[in-house]
Amino acid sequence: MDDLSYDHQAMTTPGSHVHSRPGEAAVSSAELLAGGTLPARWARAWNRDLDAPVLWSAAEGWVTAEQLQLRSAAVAGRLAAAGIRAGDRVLVSAANSIELVVAHIACMRAGFVVVPANTAYRSEELGHLLKDSEPVAAILDDPERAGWCQAARSSLIVLQPSVEGPDSPPPPLDAAGLAAPALIGYTSGTTGQPKGAVLTHGNLASSVAALERAWRWTIADRLVLCLPLFHIHGLGVGLHGTLAVGGSAVLLERFDVDVVLNAARQQSATLFFGVPTMYSRLVESPRAAELSRFRLCVSGSAPLPADLHQRLEQVSGQRVLERYGMTETLMLVSNPYDGERRAGTVGFALPGVDLRLSADGRNEVEVRGPNVFSGYRN
Repeated sequence: MDDLSYDHQAMTTPGSHVHSRPGEAAVSSAELLAGGTLPARWARAWNRDLDAPVLWSAAEGWVTAEQLQLRSAAVAGRLAAAGIRAGDRVLVSAANSIELVVAHIACMRAGFVVVPANTAYRSEELGHLLKDSEPVAAILDDPERAGWCQAARSSLIVLQPSVEGPDSPPPPLDAAGLAAPALIGYTSGTTGQPKGAVLTHGNLASSVAALERAWRWTIADRLVLCLPLFHIHGLGVGLHGTLAVGGSAVLLERFDVDVVLNAARQQSATLFFGVPTMYSRLVESPRAAELSRFRLCVSGSAPLPADLHQRLEQVSGQRVLERYGMTETLMLVSNPYDGERRAGTVGFALPGVDLRLSADGRNEVEVRGPNVFSGYRN
Protein backbone atom coordinates (compact mmCIF):
# COMPACT_ATOMS: atom_id res chain seq x y z
CA MET A 1 0.00 0.00 0.00
CA ASP A 2 1.25 3.47 -0.81
CA ASP A 3 1.90 6.02 1.92
CA LEU A 4 -1.07 8.11 3.05
CA SER A 5 0.88 11.12 4.31
CA TYR A 6 0.79 13.15 1.10
CA ASP A 7 -0.75 16.58 0.85
CA HIS A 8 -3.81 16.44 -1.37
CA GLN A 9 -3.69 19.33 -3.82
CA ALA A 10 -7.20 20.46 -4.82
CA MET A 11 -8.75 18.45 -1.98
CA THR A 12 -9.08 21.06 0.72
CA THR A 13 -12.77 21.24 1.60
CA PRO A 14 -14.21 18.39 3.68
CA GLY A 15 -17.13 16.77 1.92
CA SER A 16 -16.28 18.29 -1.45
CA HIS A 17 -15.77 16.04 -4.46
CA VAL A 18 -12.69 16.14 -6.68
CA HIS A 19 -13.44 14.48 -10.00
CA SER A 20 -10.53 15.52 -12.18
CA ARG A 21 -8.36 18.47 -13.05
CA PRO A 22 -10.44 21.62 -13.54
CA GLY A 23 -11.37 22.09 -17.18
CA GLU A 24 -11.03 18.41 -18.09
CA ALA A 25 -14.06 16.47 -19.27
CA ALA A 26 -15.40 13.81 -16.93
CA VAL A 27 -14.77 10.21 -17.95
CA SER A 28 -17.27 7.46 -17.16
CA SER A 29 -16.58 3.97 -15.88
CA ALA A 30 -18.00 2.60 -19.11
CA GLU A 31 -15.42 4.53 -21.13
CA LEU A 32 -12.55 3.22 -19.03
CA LEU A 33 -13.80 -0.35 -19.37
CA ALA A 34 -14.68 -0.17 -23.06
CA GLY A 35 -11.45 -1.94 -24.05
CA GLY A 36 -12.32 -5.00 -22.00
CA THR A 37 -9.94 -6.88 -19.73
CA LEU A 38 -6.19 -6.40 -19.83
CA PRO A 39 -5.52 -9.84 -21.41
CA ALA A 40 -8.00 -8.96 -24.17
CA ARG A 41 -6.26 -5.63 -24.73
CA TRP A 42 -2.84 -7.27 -24.72
CA ALA A 43 -3.93 -9.80 -27.33
CA ARG A 44 -5.26 -7.06 -29.61
CA ALA A 45 -2.03 -5.08 -29.23
CA TRP A 46 0.11 -8.12 -30.08
CA ASN A 47 -1.97 -8.96 -33.13
CA ARG A 48 -1.62 -5.45 -34.55
CA ASP A 49 2.12 -6.03 -35.07
CA LEU A 50 3.45 -9.49 -34.27
CA ASP A 51 7.03 -8.41 -34.96
CA ALA A 52 6.94 -5.45 -32.57
CA PRO A 53 9.56 -5.56 -29.79
CA VAL A 54 7.73 -5.64 -26.46
CA LEU A 55 10.11 -6.67 -23.67
CA TRP A 56 13.89 -6.51 -23.37
CA SER A 57 16.16 -8.09 -20.79
CA ALA A 58 19.92 -8.49 -20.63
CA ALA A 59 19.46 -12.27 -20.56
CA GLU A 60 17.19 -12.56 -23.61
CA GLY A 61 17.40 -9.35 -25.61
CA TRP A 62 14.15 -8.28 -27.26
CA VAL A 63 11.05 -10.48 -27.12
CA THR A 64 8.48 -9.73 -29.80
CA ALA A 65 4.70 -9.58 -29.54
CA GLU A 66 4.34 -12.92 -31.32
CA GLN A 67 6.89 -14.59 -29.04
CA LEU A 68 5.17 -13.24 -25.95
CA GLN A 69 1.80 -14.40 -27.21
CA LEU A 70 3.03 -17.92 -28.06
CA ARG A 71 5.16 -18.35 -24.95
CA SER A 72 2.39 -17.25 -22.58
CA ALA A 73 -0.09 -19.60 -24.29
CA ALA A 74 2.38 -22.48 -23.95
CA VAL A 75 2.94 -21.76 -20.24
CA ALA A 76 -0.82 -21.51 -19.69
CA GLY A 77 -1.11 -24.97 -21.23
CA ARG A 78 1.54 -26.40 -18.91
CA LEU A 79 -0.08 -24.83 -15.87
CA ALA A 80 -3.46 -26.26 -16.86
CA ALA A 81 -1.87 -29.67 -17.41
CA ALA A 82 -0.54 -29.46 -13.83
CA GLY A 83 -4.12 -29.20 -12.61
CA ILE A 84 -4.69 -25.44 -12.28
CA ARG A 85 -8.11 -24.18 -13.34
CA ALA A 86 -9.71 -20.78 -13.93
CA GLY A 87 -10.34 -19.10 -10.58
CA ASP A 88 -7.57 -20.99 -8.81
CA ARG A 89 -4.98 -18.89 -6.99
CA VAL A 90 -1.30 -18.95 -7.94
CA LEU A 91 1.27 -17.40 -5.61
CA VAL A 92 4.09 -15.74 -7.58
CA SER A 93 7.36 -14.57 -6.01
CA ALA A 94 10.51 -14.20 -8.10
CA ALA A 95 13.07 -11.68 -9.28
CA ASN A 96 12.33 -9.66 -12.41
CA SER A 97 12.85 -11.68 -15.59
CA ILE A 98 11.16 -12.32 -18.92
CA GLU A 99 10.25 -15.81 -17.65
CA LEU A 100 8.46 -14.29 -14.67
CA VAL A 101 6.56 -11.90 -16.94
CA VAL A 102 5.55 -14.75 -19.26
CA ALA A 103 4.31 -16.81 -16.31
CA HIS A 104 2.31 -13.86 -14.97
CA ILE A 105 0.76 -13.16 -18.37
CA ALA A 106 -0.09 -16.86 -18.74
CA CYS A 107 -1.92 -16.84 -15.41
CA MET A 108 -3.87 -13.71 -16.32
CA ARG A 109 -4.78 -15.04 -19.77
CA ALA A 110 -5.98 -18.36 -18.34
CA GLY A 111 -8.14 -16.76 -15.67
CA PHE A 112 -5.98 -17.83 -12.73
CA VAL A 113 -5.84 -15.42 -9.79
CA VAL A 114 -2.30 -14.13 -9.21
CA VAL A 115 -1.05 -13.62 -5.64
CA PRO A 116 2.18 -11.56 -5.84
CA ALA A 117 4.53 -12.02 -2.88
CA ASN A 118 7.51 -9.91 -1.90
CA THR A 119 10.75 -11.74 -2.66
CA ALA A 120 12.07 -10.64 0.77
CA TYR A 121 9.29 -12.47 2.62
CA ARG A 122 10.57 -15.20 4.90
CA SER A 123 8.76 -18.28 6.15
CA GLU A 124 6.40 -16.45 8.53
CA GLU A 125 5.16 -13.94 5.93
CA LEU A 126 4.87 -16.58 3.21
CA GLY A 127 3.06 -18.86 5.63
CA HIS A 128 0.43 -16.18 6.25
CA LEU A 129 -0.14 -15.67 2.52
CA LEU A 130 -0.39 -19.41 1.93
CA LYS A 131 -2.90 -19.86 4.74
CA ASP A 132 -5.02 -16.87 3.76
CA SER A 133 -5.02 -17.13 -0.05
CA GLU A 134 -5.00 -20.95 -0.25
CA PRO A 135 -3.16 -21.13 -3.57
CA VAL A 136 -3.18 -24.25 -5.71
CA ALA A 137 0.31 -23.48 -7.04
CA ALA A 138 3.34 -21.30 -6.36
CA ILE A 139 5.89 -19.95 -8.85
CA LEU A 140 9.17 -19.34 -6.99
CA ASP A 141 12.80 -18.87 -7.99
CA ASP A 142 14.39 -19.66 -4.61
CA PRO A 143 14.68 -23.37 -3.67
CA GLU A 144 14.75 -22.59 0.05
CA ARG A 145 11.53 -20.58 -0.10
CA ALA A 146 10.00 -23.25 -2.32
CA GLY A 147 10.79 -25.75 0.42
CA TRP A 148 9.11 -23.58 3.07
CA CYS A 149 5.97 -23.30 0.94
CA GLN A 150 5.86 -27.02 0.21
CA ALA A 151 6.25 -27.80 3.91
CA ALA A 152 3.48 -25.35 4.84
CA ARG A 153 1.05 -26.62 2.22
CA SER A 154 1.77 -30.18 1.13
CA SER A 155 -0.69 -30.15 -1.76
CA LEU A 156 0.95 -27.09 -3.34
CA ILE A 157 2.21 -27.38 -6.91
CA VAL A 158 5.62 -25.66 -6.82
CA LEU A 159 7.13 -24.42 -10.07
CA GLN A 160 10.02 -22.25 -11.22
CA PRO A 161 9.36 -19.15 -13.34
CA SER A 162 10.34 -21.10 -16.48
CA VAL A 163 7.36 -23.44 -15.79
CA GLU A 164 8.96 -26.51 -17.29
CA GLY A 165 6.76 -29.46 -18.17
CA PRO A 166 5.11 -31.31 -21.02
CA ASP A 167 3.37 -29.11 -23.53
CA SER A 168 -0.41 -29.28 -23.49
CA PRO A 169 -3.16 -27.37 -25.28
CA PRO A 170 -3.87 -24.15 -23.40
CA PRO A 171 -7.20 -23.61 -21.67
CA PRO A 172 -9.52 -20.89 -23.01
CA LEU A 173 -7.44 -17.72 -23.06
CA ASP A 174 -8.39 -14.07 -22.57
CA ALA A 175 -11.93 -15.15 -21.68
CA ALA A 176 -12.32 -13.91 -18.08
CA GLY A 177 -14.96 -11.27 -17.51
CA LEU A 178 -14.42 -7.84 -16.02
CA ALA A 179 -16.01 -8.91 -12.72
CA ALA A 180 -13.77 -11.97 -12.31
CA PRO A 181 -10.98 -11.79 -9.72
CA ALA A 182 -7.56 -11.33 -11.33
CA LEU A 183 -5.13 -10.55 -8.53
CA ILE A 184 -4.96 -10.57 -4.74
CA GLY A 185 -2.64 -7.83 -3.55
CA TYR A 186 -1.60 -8.07 0.08
CA THR A 187 -1.30 -4.87 2.11
CA SER A 188 1.86 -3.99 4.00
CA GLY A 189 0.39 -5.09 7.33
CA THR A 190 1.39 -1.97 9.27
CA THR A 191 -1.68 -2.24 11.54
CA GLY A 192 -1.89 -6.04 11.73
CA GLN A 193 -1.58 -9.07 9.49
CA PRO A 194 -1.45 -8.21 5.76
CA LYS A 195 -4.90 -8.33 4.18
CA GLY A 196 -5.57 -9.63 0.69
CA ALA A 197 -7.28 -7.05 -1.52
CA VAL A 198 -9.18 -8.91 -4.23
CA LEU A 199 -8.79 -6.95 -7.47
CA THR A 200 -10.95 -7.79 -10.46
CA HIS A 201 -10.03 -7.68 -14.13
CA GLY A 202 -12.18 -4.55 -14.31
CA ASN A 203 -10.27 -2.87 -11.49
CA LEU A 204 -6.94 -3.50 -13.22
CA ALA A 205 -8.19 -2.48 -16.67
CA SER A 206 -9.84 0.76 -15.55
CA SER A 207 -6.76 1.90 -13.64
CA VAL A 208 -4.52 1.39 -16.65
CA ALA A 209 -7.01 3.13 -18.95
CA ALA A 210 -7.05 6.16 -16.64
CA LEU A 211 -3.25 6.38 -16.62
CA GLU A 212 -3.14 5.99 -20.39
CA ARG A 213 -5.27 9.10 -20.73
CA ALA A 214 -3.66 11.11 -17.93
CA TRP A 215 -0.04 10.48 -18.90
CA ARG A 216 -0.51 10.49 -22.71
CA TRP A 217 0.85 6.93 -22.70
CA THR A 218 1.11 5.56 -26.25
CA ILE A 219 2.47 2.75 -28.37
CA ALA A 220 5.57 4.89 -29.03
CA ASP A 221 6.61 4.85 -25.36
CA ARG A 222 9.37 2.66 -23.96
CA LEU A 223 9.63 2.26 -20.18
CA VAL A 224 12.73 1.48 -18.15
CA LEU A 225 11.18 -0.93 -15.65
CA CYS A 226 13.34 -1.75 -12.63
CA LEU A 227 10.57 -1.76 -10.04
CA PRO A 228 9.85 -5.20 -8.51
CA LEU A 229 7.00 -7.07 -10.14
CA PHE A 230 5.52 -8.19 -6.81
CA HIS A 231 4.31 -4.62 -6.14
CA ILE A 232 1.38 -2.78 -7.73
CA HIS A 233 3.71 0.01 -8.88
CA GLY A 234 5.88 -2.22 -11.04
CA LEU A 235 3.26 -4.82 -11.93
CA GLY A 236 -0.09 -3.04 -12.07
CA VAL A 237 1.24 0.21 -13.50
CA GLY A 238 4.54 -0.46 -15.27
CA LEU A 239 4.01 -3.90 -16.82
CA HIS A 240 0.23 -3.94 -17.24
CA GLY A 241 0.21 -0.43 -18.70
CA THR A 242 3.02 -1.07 -21.15
CA LEU A 243 1.32 -4.17 -22.54
CA ALA A 244 -2.10 -2.50 -22.73
CA VAL A 245 -1.00 0.53 -24.75
CA GLY A 246 1.10 -1.62 -27.07
CA GLY A 247 4.35 -0.01 -25.95
CA SER A 248 7.58 -1.64 -24.83
CA ALA A 249 9.64 -2.01 -21.68
CA VAL A 250 13.30 -2.52 -20.81
CA LEU A 251 13.11 -4.95 -17.89
CA LEU A 252 15.89 -4.69 -15.33
CA GLU A 253 16.38 -7.12 -12.46
CA ARG A 254 17.01 -4.32 -9.96
CA PHE A 255 17.72 -0.61 -9.69
CA ASP A 256 21.22 0.67 -10.40
CA VAL A 257 21.88 4.26 -11.50
CA ASP A 258 24.30 3.44 -14.30
CA VAL A 259 22.32 0.44 -15.52
CA VAL A 260 19.15 2.53 -15.70
CA LEU A 261 20.79 5.42 -17.54
CA ASN A 262 22.70 3.11 -19.89
CA ALA A 263 19.52 1.22 -20.73
CA ALA A 264 17.66 4.47 -21.34
CA ARG A 265 20.33 5.66 -23.77
CA GLN A 266 20.92 2.36 -25.56
CA GLN A 267 17.23 1.47 -25.94
CA SER A 268 15.87 4.99 -26.55
CA ALA A 269 13.56 4.90 -23.55
CA THR A 270 10.92 7.59 -23.01
CA LEU A 271 9.55 6.72 -19.55
CA PHE A 272 10.93 6.02 -16.10
CA PHE A 273 8.84 5.04 -13.07
CA GLY A 274 10.60 5.05 -9.70
CA VAL A 275 10.34 5.55 -5.95
CA PRO A 276 11.86 8.46 -4.01
CA THR A 277 14.96 6.50 -2.92
CA MET A 278 15.75 5.85 -6.60
CA TYR A 279 15.41 9.53 -7.45
CA SER A 280 17.60 10.44 -4.49
CA ARG A 281 20.39 8.25 -5.85
CA LEU A 282 19.87 9.50 -9.39
CA VAL A 283 20.14 13.16 -8.40
CA GLU A 284 23.43 12.48 -6.59
CA SER A 285 24.94 10.87 -9.69
CA PRO A 286 27.26 12.88 -11.97
CA ARG A 287 25.01 11.59 -14.76
CA ALA A 288 21.83 13.11 -13.29
CA ALA A 289 21.41 15.45 -16.27
CA GLU A 290 20.71 12.40 -18.45
CA LEU A 291 17.23 12.21 -16.91
CA SER A 292 16.34 14.91 -19.42
CA ARG A 293 16.08 12.25 -22.15
CA PHE A 294 12.83 10.89 -20.68
CA ARG A 295 9.48 12.24 -21.86
CA LEU A 296 8.08 11.53 -18.42
CA CYS A 297 9.44 10.51 -15.01
CA VAL A 298 6.88 9.34 -12.44
CA SER A 299 7.35 8.88 -8.70
CA GLY A 300 5.14 6.92 -6.32
CA SER A 301 4.90 4.40 -3.44
CA ALA A 302 6.08 7.04 -0.93
CA PRO A 303 6.12 10.86 -0.76
CA LEU A 304 8.74 12.57 -2.92
CA PRO A 305 10.31 15.32 -0.75
CA ALA A 306 9.73 18.77 -2.20
CA ASP A 307 13.43 19.63 -2.03
CA LEU A 308 14.31 16.49 -3.99
CA HIS A 309 11.68 17.38 -6.59
CA GLN A 310 13.30 20.80 -6.98
CA ARG A 311 16.85 19.45 -7.13
CA LEU A 312 15.87 17.03 -9.89
CA GLU A 313 14.52 19.92 -11.92
CA GLN A 314 17.64 21.99 -11.31
CA VAL A 315 20.09 19.32 -12.46
CA SER A 316 18.09 17.78 -15.31
CA GLY A 317 15.15 20.02 -16.19
CA GLN A 318 12.92 17.06 -15.33
CA ARG A 319 9.81 17.91 -13.30
CA VAL A 320 8.92 14.54 -11.87
CA LEU A 321 5.20 13.72 -11.93
CA GLU A 322 4.04 12.43 -8.56
CA ARG A 323 0.98 10.22 -8.22
CA TYR A 324 -0.75 8.39 -5.39
CA GLY A 325 -2.56 5.09 -5.10
CA MET A 326 -2.97 2.12 -2.82
CA THR A 327 -3.31 -1.62 -3.10
CA GLU A 328 -7.08 -1.55 -2.61
CA THR A 329 -7.77 1.08 -5.26
CA LEU A 330 -4.77 1.03 -7.59
CA MET A 331 -4.05 4.56 -8.86
CA LEU A 332 -6.19 7.44 -7.58
CA VAL A 333 -4.64 10.82 -8.27
CA SER A 334 -1.81 12.32 -10.29
CA ASN A 335 -0.15 15.63 -10.87
CA PRO A 336 -1.07 16.84 -14.36
CA TYR A 337 0.89 15.94 -17.46
CA ASP A 338 0.25 19.41 -18.85
CA GLY A 339 0.56 22.28 -16.42
CA GLU A 340 2.01 22.68 -12.94
CA ARG A 341 3.43 19.62 -11.19
CA ARG A 342 3.43 20.96 -7.67
CA ALA A 343 6.18 19.68 -5.37
CA GLY A 344 4.91 18.03 -2.21
CA THR A 345 1.48 17.19 -3.65
CA VAL A 346 -0.10 14.32 -5.55
CA GLY A 347 -2.43 16.30 -7.78
CA PHE A 348 -5.94 15.66 -9.03
CA ALA A 349 -8.26 12.68 -9.30
CA LEU A 350 -7.53 10.48 -12.28
CA PRO A 351 -10.14 10.06 -15.03
CA GLY A 352 -13.13 8.09 -13.78
CA VAL A 353 -12.14 8.40 -10.10
CA ASP A 354 -14.35 10.27 -7.62
CA LEU A 355 -12.57 11.56 -4.49
CA ARG A 356 -13.46 13.63 -1.47
CA LEU A 357 -12.19 14.37 2.01
CA SER A 358 -14.53 12.94 4.65
CA ALA A 359 -17.02 15.44 5.98
CA ASP A 360 -16.97 14.20 9.58
CA GLY A 361 -13.54 15.49 10.53
CA ARG A 362 -11.78 12.10 10.44
CA ASN A 363 -9.31 13.44 7.84
CA GLU A 364 -9.86 10.43 5.60
CA VAL A 365 -9.84 10.27 1.82
CA GLU A 366 -12.97 8.65 0.42
CA VAL A 367 -12.93 7.20 -3.08
CA ARG A 368 -15.20 5.45 -5.55
CA GLY A 369 -14.80 4.31 -9.12
CA PRO A 370 -14.24 1.20 -11.25
CA ASN A 371 -10.71 0.98 -9.82
CA VAL A 372 -11.89 0.28 -6.25
CA PHE A 373 -11.43 -3.29 -5.08
CA SER A 374 -14.28 -5.68 -4.38
CA GLY A 375 -13.23 -6.49 -0.80
CA TYR A 376 -10.65 -8.28 1.31
CA ARG A 377 -10.27 -12.02 1.07
CA ASN A 378 -11.71 -13.79 4.12
